[in-house]
Amino acid sequence: MSSGQAVSFGASLRTWREARGLSQLRLATKAEVSQRHISFLETGRSHPSREMVIHLGRALRVPLKAQNELLVAAGLAPEFTETRVEDLAEVGEALQFMLAAHEPNMALVIDHTWNVVFANDSALRFSTMLAPDPPLFHGQLNTMLGMFHPDGLQPHVVNRAEVEPMLLWRLANDLDQYPTDERLAELYAKVRSLSAASPAVVPAHRGLVGSVCFATDAGDITLFSCLASMESAVDLTVSGLRVETFFPADAASRQRWGELMVDQTTVG
Repeated sequence: MSSGQAVSFGASLRTWREARGLSQLRLATKAEVSQRHISFLETGRSHPSREMVIHLGRALRVPLKAQNELLVAAGLAPEFTETRVEDLAEVGEALQFMLAAHEPNMALVIDHTWNVVFANDSALRFSTMLAPDPPLFHGQLNTMLGMFHPDGLQPHVVNRAEVEPMLLWRLANDLDQYPTDERLAELYAKVRSLSAASPAVVPAHRGLVGSVCFATDAGDITLFSCLASMESAVDLTVSGLRVETFFPADAASRQRWGELMVDQTTVG
């Protein structure tokens, strides 16, 4: 490794350490190495091994893609693969099986920037019914943009004052996890420009979970969602995927949702 690569790695390491709000001592304690070694790595006086780069990346909760970038900055080959969505094979089939099994309720697979990767029929029917010409983010359907954009689902959200702070808070948490992701930062800036909510507002959940109330032809329907991530994956694409499933929040919403889905199936 050249001295220039050591300096490049050191600067990247410092950026991630500061993004996590850690001093050199606190990072050293978390990673069980000496503070002096952290200092030498950041100044380029020491060259990290592959194992040390990955070890520090895990201690800093660095996403797999950014861990690859740290390895490259250190003059090392990337560790983690990146499979195209269309080539996910068994993983893709399993995810789509999960979405189909969740019918007649909505279910989506989204990536770490909230772009829709897969969606079940109920999700597609519902979104098309409320937003037949939805806004796109870099040419893709994006659930966050759709919730905030006037051409998306936003005009149909009854409880916007509760929902928008909750979604901004989620997106801010994602930015904390991916502080160097320019596209995620762009998405956050875009939805902030569309929202009257303050990013400083901490969402207040009156119940066990946050919920969204949609105005539909069948009446108001309140849904809550569960978000599951692929934490153990070692592929960049798979590790960034999340499955979001939606459920009616009360008996009236269950009845109206059933009526709405039956009507949409009949129309289709």
